[in-house]
Amino acid sequence: MLGLDVALGKTEALMLHGPRSQPQMDTCLTVEDARIPLSGTMKYLGLVLDGRMSFREHFKRLAPRLQVAAAALGRLLPNVGGPDVGCRRLYAGVIRSMALYGAPIWCGSLTPRNRAVLLGAQRVVTNRIVRAYRTVGREASCALAGIPPWDLDASVLADLYTRCTALRSRGIEPSPGQRETWRRQARLVAFRNWELRLANPTAGRATLEAIRPHLQQWVERRYGVLTYRLTQMLTGHGAFGHYLFRVARREVTTVCHQCGDADDTALHTLAACPVFAEPRAELVSALGGVDVAEFSNVIGDCCGSIVVNVLSG
Repeated sequence: MLGLDVALGKTEALMLHGPRSQPQMDTCLTVEDARIPLSGTMKYLGLVLDGRMSFREHFKRLAPRLQVAAAALGRLLPNVGGPDVGCRRLYAGVIRSMALYGAPIWCGSLTPRNRAVLLGAQRVVTNRIVRAYRTVGREASCALAGIPPWDLDASVLADLYTRCTALRSRGIEPSPGQRETWRRQARLVAFRNWELRLANPTAGRATLEAIRPHLQQWVERRYGVLTYRLTQMLTGHGAFGHYLFRVARREVTTVCHQCGDADDTALHTLAACPVFAEPRAELVSALGGVDVAEFSNVIGDCCGSIVVNVLSG
């Protein structure tokens, strides 16, 4: 009826089935004289479909692509020097687009295994944005970068797609303003869910407890950038005896090399080590006399340049 000819030799077929049933191995379709076997998966418009619509195979094939792209990103964006934060976010957006392709379709079937593929790649990306050590956890690096987890971004895309599709099914094309309103609403829901996750972190608790009270301000800020040394201070992963002994295994003790304190942590460097008394006084003055032992105070005032001096003094 449409005047199209189908190449039967290139045709693929896929049977959709429930979780407790599978098509027989020898099942096939016969069209004219051509036999078309039913396969377990089928690639359609860039998505790998399977009979259960679990998208397990799609994410299985996506994982190595994201790993290769993230590794290339690491070579382009060194922690010391390299492009500025704007360029880093641009490169990160490319990998995000790869990861979230088709999100409105597969979002409802996002299993823990599939989610791990997304968030594992995001951890590499966000660590490069904020110039963090690779040992920094995903939740902390996402918060520092001001980027919500990609599975929550996928839910935003899915919500917008569902609303637009529902309206178009009634013969009404949503206006740009209406789409933007829906997008803001979906992002607000995702942001609240992100805040709930950060309330019970699996790692990086000190960093997240400092950022969470200022999360919205931190994400929306248009000033200040995270340097290599400032990120060390905020995460505790860096040139500190505590980290070098317990995580990196490069020191035989946690003792501070500067003052001999028993536990050389980021907090000790910022608030107690006498070697850094002068830059610490500058920081306290810039913060209006608040207690710098609370990382939340430093985050709230975003006095990054002075904190860098504390570490590099």
